[in-house]
Amino acid sequence: MTTTSTHFTFRVDTWPPGGESIVEHVAGVGDYQVALATFRAACQRWPGAPITLRQGARVIEDSLRLAWSDKDQLYPAAKR
Repeated sequence: MTTTSTHFTFRVDTWPPGGESIVEHVAGVGDYQVALATFRAACQRWPGAPITLRQGARVIEDSLRLAWSDKDQLYPAAKR
């Protein structure tokens, strides 16, 4: 007999630009490595979309934060 889990430790969600409420719950995952891979795949699938990887209310990864981080790495002189 298979047991189906309805509560997952990690979740991947897409948000509207203002971030008022979740647009779509992309995935619920119990394993961190799988959740991170799912988050990265979602970021590639929907580039520029606000996407989060969360554990409860705690945001582990945020695609918008990563976009700013990547921009700073690409253009370090812009920080001056």
